[in-house]
Amino acid sequence: MDVSSGSIRLTASDLVGHHDCHHLTMLEKAVAVGSLERPRSWSPLASILAERGDLHEKAYVQHLVATGVDVVRVEGKGIDPTAVEQTIAAMHRGSPAIVQGALRSGRWGGRLDVLWRVETPSRLGGWSYEAIDAKLSRLTKGNTLLQLSLYSELIGDAQGVPPEKMGVVTPWSDFIPEMYRVDDFAAYYRLIKARLASAVDGIAVETYPEPNSHCELCRWRHPCDARRRSDDHLTFRSGNLEAANQ
Repeated sequence: MDVSSGSIRLTASDLVGHHDCHHLTMLEKAVAVGSLERPRSWSPLASILAERGDLHEKAYVQHLVATGVDVVRVEGKGIDPTAVEQTIAAMHRGSPAIVQGALRSGRWGGRLDVLWRVETPSRLGGWSYEAIDAKLSRLTKGNTLLQLSLYSELIGDAQGVPPEKMGVVTPWSDFIPEMYRVDDFAAYYRLIKARLASAVDGIAVETYPEPNSHCELCRWRHPCDARRRSDDHLTFRSGNLEAANQ
């Protein structure tokens, strides 16, 4: 999440974050507009998972290269104009696989693990692209499908034809993607996307750091935990009640 020309720009990470925790969205919005500083601390577990995720993605790309796929990599990390231009150029050339491609459409942007060429005509030519993501979880989660749905929309805007499918490469799958129909998740994706846009564009709403399964991986976990302790949140009192009843 960042601000450009007075508008808050959003990414797949923001979409997934809003799905996990509305309070996280408000914190990140405050950072984007400059009224709050993001914590420097980071979850050790999140760092480990990020490292393992990078290794899994690299292994998938190495597999593509080893099987003779011509892979084009877009360098860098952000969704800057240069990275977007390189990605669009590779799509127009019809590259079989584009790794870490950057795409932006309006306020939305993302960096995709792999844009995979399929032989479906588009305004690019006799081909088009679908999004493939490498994920550590053996079970594909809703967050992953939301992320891929945004990537698919970005691809569709770039090539003039919406992708039919999107895929996930999980561990121990011999690098064969599990494919999903984009339309099967489109309604839910539009709902979460609209809710996120409304949250960042609307009047500031007071949210509370209710604990959830994402907390362990969140960089805001310590400030949120301190807030709950200060408020004597029920999640702390319940442990005391259980001890008193024993």
